[in-house]
Amino acid sequence: MTKEKPLFRILFLSSVFLLLINDLYLKYEYHNYLTGKLSDFAGLFAFPYFLSCFFPKKIKPIYIFSGVLFIIWKSEYSQPFFDFVHSYGIGIDRTIDYTDLVSLLILPISYVYWNSEFQQFIQPKKFLKPLIIGICCFAFVATSVPNKEGALDLKSNYQIEVESDLNKARAAGLIYFSLDDDKYISMLEIPEKNAEIELSLIIKEKDKGILDIKLDSILNYYVEGSTFILSGGVDEDDVNFVKQMTLEDFEKLFVEQKIKPLMEK
Repeated sequence: MTKEKPLFRILFLSSVFLLLINDLYLKYEYHNYLTGKLSDFAGLFAFPYFLSCFFPKKIKPIYIFSGVLFIIWKSEYSQPFFDFVHSYGIGIDRTIDYTDLVSLLILPISYVYWNSEFQQFIQPKKFLKPLIIGICCFAFVATSVPNKEGALDLKSNYQIEVESDLNKARAAGLIYFSLDDDKYISMLEIPEKNAEIELSLIIKEKDKGILDIKLDSILNYYVEGSTFILSGGVDEDDVNFVKQMTLEDFEKLFVEQKIKPLMEK
């Protein structure tokens, strides 16, 4: 007979917490490859474990089902489902990215953890169980944030010399992360449109604490919808606003958000 496992185990609760904190905070503050994959790993660890708590005799089918569902979810075959729910104003979405399938590697680890006798977090309390179940359901469903992204691919000739250094540039938020050969990525924000704009910069340190800053390209846009699935998803007006921005608009925003704060430091 399969022994029932509680919801109060360390790694399970940690994975749910990681899923929540990544979807509600880290993705917005640190939009990068790691935060993009973190929710997939945490969700695939926690989701089949959670279901197995209610169906302990169906563990293998649950884990197999979770893997197959994830593959379909991340593929174009799930698009009819999203078209259907969008027609009813339900804001849930996903980005088709087959590199996300690497997250399937966490499934056997979750399965082994379920079958292990690893330490429990606390002794199960009846009054806590509904709260844990509610938090888990919210983490699995309500934090599937709809988003849209696309390429802008605008070349810029904007260039300026500023009395500063790379440390100050990072502190002022000019540099998002470094590439190589004096190349850097920066991000602009348009909060009223829930949008972020990815830029490529070329920054060279010259003599006497002078930075030569060149805005090389306006690369991509990212527009987020609401965290809650019944909110209607991404506002197409926000997407169209970003798409209609000119090179001059982005250059002006770059000066306002990045260059002026740097000059004031």
